[in-house]
Amino acid sequence: MKKHIQQDERILAQKRKIGSDAYNIVWIGLLISILVQQYLFEAPFTQYAVETILFISGAIYVVVRNLLGGNDLFASKKGSHKLVIINSLVCGIIVTIINTVLNYMKYSDTTPLPIGVNTVLVAVITFASATIAAFIPLELLYLANKKKQKQIENSLDADDE
Repeated sequence: MKKHIQQDERILAQKRKIGSDAYNIVWIGLLISILVQQYLFEAPFTQYAVETILFISGAIYVVVRNLLGGNDLFASKKGSHKLVIINSLVCGIIVTIINTVLNYMKYSDTTPLPIGVNTVLVAVITFASATIAAFIPLELLYLANKKKQKQIENSLDADDE
């Protein structure tokens, strides 16, 4: 017969937090590794394909498991939809900054004035494209999350009756 050792909820929560933090460190490390190999070392995709696959697989796994488990991915308060918009804008800004810096590094020696109308135009188009590209999946995820939360509320209300 197995012995079940009772664990304190605080200790269990702390162990889960440590595991979550470790996952986040590995996940961010994979992203940094991908970006460094792709942009700084200009390595072929085959060199960092494994990191890319692990990064994307880990992100999909976390989102799907949270969604299926009924965890609210977004705040339940009224301003939760603003979070989707803010995240989309931040993503657009980050992509624009990275793209502008990389273009400046790549083409600064070939053009006399690297910051000009073309640079600003490319930055604006990059910002708009990246923001929209981030908004669409985040919005779909937000809608799926709200639908799952509504299903959970309905099943809890049905159990109360």
